Amino acid sequence: MATHFASSSLPPTPATALVPSSVAAALLWVLGSSWAQAQPVSLPLRSSPLLEETVTDRQKSEGAVFVKGQEITARPDMDLVIEGQASIRRPGLAVSADRVDYDQTQDVVDAQGQVRISTPTSVFTGPHLRLKVDSFQGTFEKPDFELYSSGGYGQAAEVEFVDNSRTILRQANYTTCRRTPGPEWLPAWLLKATKLTVDEEESTIQAEGVQFRFQDVPIFAAPSISLPLTNERKSGLLPPLLSIDTVNGVEAAQPYYFDIAPNRDATVTTHVMSQRGVAVDSEFRYLERDYGGQVRLNLMPSDKLRNERRWGLSSQHNGGIDTGLDSVGRIGLGLTLNRVSDNNYWRDFPRSGLVLTQRVLPSTGVLSWGRGDFSMSAQVQRWQNLQEAAPPYDRAPQITMRYGQWNAEGLDWSLVADTTRFEADYSGIANAGLPRNGERSFVQAQVSRPWIRPWGFVTPKLQLHATRYQMDRALENGATAVNRVLPTFSLDSGLVFERETRWFGRDVLQTLEPRAFYARTPYKDQNMLPLYDSGATDFNLSTIYSENTYVGHDRLADNDALTLGVNSRFFDASNGAEMLRVGVAQRIRFSDQRVGLQANPAPVEAGLSDILFGAGIRWDDRWSFDATLQANNQTHSIARTTLQGRYSHSPYRVINAAYRANNQVTPGTTASEFVDVGWQWPLSDLVGNTDRQAENAWSRTPGQGLGPDRWYTVGRLNYSLKERSLVDTLLGLEYDAGCWLGRVAFQRLQTNISTASATSATSRILFQLEFIGFARVGVSPLKSLSDNIPRYQYLRDSTVQPSRFQHYE
Repeated sequence: MATHFASSSLPPTPATALVPSSVAAALLWVLGSSWAQAQPVSLPLRSSPLLEETVTDRQKSEGAVFVKGQEITARPDMDLVIEGQASIRRPGLAVSADRVDYDQTQDVVDAQGQVRISTPTSVFTGPHLRLKVDSFQGTFEKPDFELYSSGGYGQAAEVEFVDNSRTILRQANYTTCRRTPGPEWLPAWLLKATKLTVDEEESTIQAEGVQFRFQDVPIFAAPSISLPLTNERKSGLLPPLLSIDTVNGVEAAQPYYFDIAPNRDATVTTHVMSQRGVAVDSEFRYLERDYGGQVRLNLMPSDKLRNERRWGLSSQHNGGIDTGLDSVGRIGLGLTLNRVSDNNYWRDFPRSGLVLTQRVLPSTGVLSWGRGDFSMSAQVQRWQNLQEAAPPYDRAPQITMRYGQWNAEGLDWSLVADTTRFEADYSGIANAGLPRNGERSFVQAQVSRPWIRPWGFVTPKLQLHATRYQMDRALENGATAVNRVLPTFSLDSGLVFERETRWFGRDVLQTLEPRAFYARTPYKDQNMLPLYDSGATDFNLSTIYSENTYVGHDRLADNDALTLGVNSRFFDASNGAEMLRVGVAQRIRFSDQRVGLQANPAPVEAGLSDILFGAGIRWDDRWSFDATLQANNQTHSIARTTLQGRYSHSPYRVINAAYRANNQVTPGTTASEFVDVGWQWPLSDLVGNTDRQAENAWSRTPGQGLGPDRWYTVGRLNYSLKERSLVDTLLGLEYDAGCWLGRVAFQRLQTNISTASATSATSRILFQLEFIGFARVGVSPLKSLSDNIPRYQYLRDSTVQPSRFQHYE
């Protein structure tokens, strides 16, 4: 006996008892809507697992089935026929069509006419669907489809649903280009495949019998390729890079990414250069619970430029071993290795990485141990020298012990002991003389008693430095061993005043923080001592409040000086953010400083030092400004100037500008003056064609650009006012077509090729196409943009996976 229902707003009749309970409940909810409106009921709000982002298997199997249509015919426990705007819905699945036949005995849905099947990850539309609901097995004829995870669209001759996670599309077209109105629309890029296998568990799309077309022009064909389904890491090709270089000639670079494990990956980039040959760059990264690191290897088997084999190796490893015994503590290990094949490597490979372009390359091994307040470390450091000047001294080895404690009386005291073997080889270096190899051992003890109160602080400190040198070669006075013992006393103090005020309609908390710092170290002649690791500190608003004007342990400056300074800061009273900071400081010497880095140095005369000014403004998140000035006390001229500003109006709109001038001339340095400007900005703003409403709608998803069909200008210019020339240049354009990105950039790098300050420059033009959804989104070999432009944003920095409620049906 069949039971027939017609669409009605009346309460259900007793005949609904013949319908399965889940269907009856759905019908009661649908057909009884007007009855419910007539009798409003106050229902309390409560949390529901149905609003969770992921639908569980239990919810799918036990959830109610909702049916709706203009006409419903049902035979209990046998079949159900829905005609006219028919739909069946349950957790994780919705099917709609002109007619739906549901065979309960076989658990099969047969839908015809304008069929639409929607899941949390995809939607298919077509003329005919046959599907086993619980196992999600079936076929769909000639469907259009959309994959939410990848943002891809397409058509297929047939779709086979294998299970809840796997779908096979035959004779399929696939693209991420969104359709625009008009009958002649063609996607900018299209992938045709005889078979597409979508695997949601592996987050992959496996394509077989592939033809790829761009602007309706065949680009390549392949028997099989794999595409990413989400923004998760996945092995595969990354966007290639084409360039024209003044040294390399025409160059093509193709990177390949290996997703080895969740905590390991590798990238291998093959370079083909018309003037130099073939090179391979590789990077391997790993991360474990107790250790991590990376290895980079650049290899060129035969360089036509030098007619030799070239390579560069850079490796970092940091980790530790937790012994699990409180009495033993933790053991740490750090390894750094940097080596290149020859002395010209930094000149011929200026873009091989920050470390390998230096003139001296460090390799270091460190073994450390710590337990409570006590720690020890042993270090070996070697340098590879690629320059004509003398290299730093190797440490072979260095052993350091530290102990520090803060007791209940407020005393802060520490002890550092160190012994190091310093070695250097100056053979082959003109006018370098003989190295002063030897051992240096020192003990540095200090004790301080800070008094810290809300209104200020006072911290007296006493230090004792004891150093012994044991030289391989006798010093000028014939001695091979030298001892040096020096005490240092310092007193640091400051006050903090606060007041509440109001600026431009904003509640502001202002502070006034005067500070006084006195340091006293007696004089001891140190001209004969070697310089192993000492140098002059940068003179700034931080180091001016320090006991020693040198870094390292070979020089202890004789000090009898008082530093006076004052800072004032302005905070937003509503959130505590710093809006403005200004400061000034100056050192007063009561006696000449006679200790210097060179033999028989000219003394730093008693009196007033250069005066330092500093300011920083962060009025809001859009712009900031920082400035530091060093003014000569004798001539009242500006010795050093640094001005930096940033304006970031909104995403993908940033301008950075800096002015740096150094008029101080010291041995080995010259005066310099630079202007540095970097930017990223939409070209539509410059031509007055900005659609703010469309931008705001598109930019709600971060890292996705400002919308399709937009040009962006990017660049950085570093100009030397002294030389009246550009030092480094990067100018580029980026185009966002929505489903593909295009980039073109011009880059010029200048390097000093000798100690005489002669320079050499290399230039190149770079081209790149990146197809969204075809390669791993957000990774670009065109790192020059992000490395050179502060706060540069990739147009596809990340793909945000859509919520199932975005496409809820």
